[in-house]
Amino acid sequence: YWRLPLNQIGSGCSFSFGSPIAPPRFKETSLAFNQHEWLESILSELDCLAPASENFFSLLLEVEKQSETYRVHAHLRMFPKLECVRSLTPFRTDITSKSEALFVKATGQQSSGEHELSESELESYEHDGSALNLSDFVTDLIYTSLPDFPLCQAECRGLCSNCGCNLNEAKACCQADSSADECPHAHFFQ
Repeated sequence: YWRLPLNQIGSGCSFSFGSPIAPPRFKETSLAFNQHEWLESILSELDCLAPASENFFSLLLEVEKQSETYRVHAHLRMFPKLECVRSLTPFRTDITSKSEALFVKATGQQSSGEHELSESELESYEHDGSALNLSDFVTDLIYTSLPDFPLCQAECRGLCSNCGCNLNEAKACCQADSSADECPHAHFFQ
């Protein structure tokens, strides 16, 4: 996990992974993915760890002190490999996202029972007075930036319900010739 000691923040600091996305407002520290195994694991899952010649993930975090509260601004850009929900085709997509969160000091009070979270609580994280756990915020940012229903193209036609061929690529399919008694691709599924 990425625990940032509060005594290293000062009035503000910036951290970046990958190529710069935006100019940092505070002194910037460049970080390597292999310094953070939890992030490396997420990026491997999304196939964002690319050779040095390609840049599939960039993140700029700016941490700003506001009394006992810390405001974190995030600028994310990534090119994950996803699977289309209609055609099951793997594809890459460009995702750009900005987010902000507040880290408030934990009160130490245990809540009794269940309660519904307000919108402001969903964007808040607690700190223990000695460090911020930035890994939870970054993990949430990455996964909430992914599309709920990834499509390889806006007008994806999906798979043929009879033969399973990709209708975006098929030159001949059982649906193309409604008079055909047998699907030309049916032998693949027997």
